[in-house]
Amino acid sequence: MPTRTKVATGGKISIPSIYRKQLGIKDGEEVLIDIQEGHIIISSLKTSLLKARQLVSKYHSPQENLDDKLALNQKEENNE
Repeated sequence: MPTRTKVATGGKISIPSIYRKQLGIKDGEEVLIDIQEGHIIISSLKTSLLKARQLVSKYHSPQENLDDKLALNQKEENNE
């Protein structure tokens, strides 16, 4: 259910505690902020990184060094 809050000086807003608890956001933690279809979306950075890692792990094994793979791909593209 939507909750009202005010925008303070400097554009600061407070995220109600019920939402912080649901997202697992602690004081001082970083969050991601995005605009989608006219709405501000605030996401937990930890949760977003976990989802990204899970997505990548579907295509690459954890033992595979993606930095090395990217460097090799760039080298191959430059040689073409």
